[in-house]
Amino acid sequence: MNTKKVESVIQHIATLQESLCNSENNLQYIKRLQALKYWLHKFDSFLDRTSRQQGEYAAVYESYFCSGCGFSFYERVCNSITVYEYGDRPF
Repeated sequence: MNTKKVESVIQHIATLQESLCNSENNLQYIKRLQALKYWLHKFDSFLDRTSRQQGEYAAVYESYFCSGCGFSFYERVCNSITVYEYGDRPF
């Protein structure tokens, strides 16, 4: 696991979260959601099982992929993409 790569992916996810809030139309919104899903998958692939549970990035992983109540952040992204594909447009 390369720490610089993981830090870069986390920073990229944070940037995408901010830009998602500033979407001005449907195309920007869905493209940013799809990019966010891609980078969440990329973050997941960089971590092995032990680092997901006990490693340096365990808290970050848990904040993205685990939920205490309701849906996790990752599930909300996937659900938003699915809802968008069924024709519900936010703008």
